[in-house]
Amino acid sequence: RVCAGELKQVCERGNLHLTEADYFAVVDGKTAALTEVSVRLGALYAGASDEVADRLAGYGRDVGVAFQIADDLLDLTGDEHTAGKTLGTDLDQQKLTLPVIRALAELPPAAADRLREALRTGDPARRAKVAAALADTGAVEYARRRAEGFARSAKAALGCLPRSECRAVLELLADWSLRREK
Repeated sequence: RVCAGELKQVCERGNLHLTEADYFAVVDGKTAALTEVSVRLGALYAGASDEVADRLAGYGRDVGVAFQIADDLLDLTGDEHTAGKTLGTDLDQQKLTLPVIRALAELPPAAADRLREALRTGDPARRAKVAAALADTGAVEYARRRAEGFARSAKAALGCLPRSECRAVLELLADWSLRREK
């Protein structure tokens, strides 16, 4: 599933008409699949029932999606010094992420076409144009709300566990996936 997700992402690179459904298919096959299997295996090795392992796998999947959306936001709006990595690489590689997909969907058609052209041609002002489009359409807030929804869903899946220090750590991990700066 992870390999299929990676291949889908590679095939979609440069597709400046990528939909949210396509984006989530890539994320589900990459980040979400990896965190899902990690949590499932941890549950099974700890002796959890299949039902609990399934619920915790759902937790892992949702944390993975929340993490990826937050990572995509960091790539667009983060501070390189704080993040400790080069940002804006998704735009440079013409990989559309949720905030940009949303902005393109919300812009008037002519403005969306101009933004796609800036992305396609590597316009030196593309980052500024994307930032303006994100601000004009509320796309950053939209993506942040979507990530928060996945984190809430992840924490709800933990209801299968008794209150404990371990459950609290998993809840904190879901919250951290949204607030990280690196």
